[in-house]
Amino acid sequence: MKKIVIDPITRIEGHLRAEVEIDEESIVKEAYVSGQLFRGIEIILKGRDPRDAGLLAGRICGVCTNSHFRAAVSSVEDAYGLHVPQNAKIIRDLMSLALFLQDHVVHFYHLHLLDFVDVTKALEADPKKTSKTAHLYSTQPYANSHAHYIAVKEKLAKFIKSGRLGPFSNGYWGHSDYKLTPEENLLLLSHYLEALKFQSNISQAIAIFGAKTPHPQTIVVGGITSVADMLNPQKLNDFIFIMKEAKGFIDRAYLPDMKLLATAYREEIKAGSGRSIGNFLSVGGYCFDKENQLFEAGVIYGHDLENVESFDEHKITEEVERAWYKDDNPYYTDLNEDGTLKTARSDDKYSWIKAPRYDGKPMESGPLARVLISHQKGNRFIRPFVDEFRVL
Repeated sequence: MKKIVIDPITRIEGHLRAEVEIDEESIVKEAYVSGQLFRGIEIILKGRDPRDAGLLAGRICGVCTNSHFRAAVSSVEDAYGLHVPQNAKIIRDLMSLALFLQDHVVHFYHLHLLDFVDVTKALEADPKKTSKTAHLYSTQPYANSHAHYIAVKEKLAKFIKSGRLGPFSNGYWGHSDYKLTPEENLLLLSHYLEALKFQSNISQAIAIFGAKTPHPQTIVVGGITSVADMLNPQKLNDFIFIMKEAKGFIDRAYLPDMKLLATAYREEIKAGSGRSIGNFLSVGGYCFDKENQLFEAGVIYGHDLENVESFDEHKITEEVERAWYKDDNPYYTDLNEDGTLKTARSDDKYSWIKAPRYDGKPMESGPLARVLISHQKGNRFIRPFVDEFRVL
């Protein structure tokens, strides 16, 4: 038996350690994922003024700060039975949706894209062929010029020649599992770099109503404090302008790039490589009015996509059986006598991470879950979009 330890795992938000035990045939026999950082937000919040809950809970994460901030404030409002004015709800949603777009683009390009792209192969690409490749997936490809692709190649070549690959280091360059042509690699990497600008620009949109980002300041129990900005036509126009630019990148780069990858790796997708156990959860969200909301609530079990059950918030629990807690209090006992991490037995405690469960089962609750459930329930915003998005 061989143990492989990866610590820290990068390209995620937070601190994570993974241990995998494999046998002589490289079959995984045991696997553990351990959160090594104790944040203790619950303990920090005890005894504090409820109006501080959002500002403190927002520090759980340095990326999705607005989400934790808003959730904590909403919890206080629920506890006190407070009604939030409709205009405040709209401003909160505008901030959340801007962050929503930013997070999806960052996740796709800067966290996971390099699992599929071979940086060194992009140097073999023909800029003219790259331009033609882009037109296979979009009628108006983003930043699609020969000069642009030549500049990207030169930038990549400088990285590689210097030996300091920076964000492109530690890849399995040249591995046979990479499926993309040199031109496809160059196309995606050009958008990787453009997405860095996207991230900066859309952060400004969040800050228009949030005062700053990350860790916005303007959501308070009962409403918002950025009323003057909400009533300022120039601020509204600035927000709309940035969002229109963001839409251009998403329509002309992000969505076509997803289609490109789905086409290139379609056989792996069909084979179910890397897929989860098939339990999906969506709590819904973004209510535009009483009849319309962007995402539907529901639950899917075991890849049974035709059967969407109703969501019941009372079935959500947090398990600490494998975490360093005793009676819901921190109880750090991580090391064996020889100094190794306690993951030698299945009953060990080995993480600060609590395990959320729905009806006692692990669930996937991200973008895929929202789209699957909303599409199946006939959501008027999601279903037409998904039906139109076809792999070439």
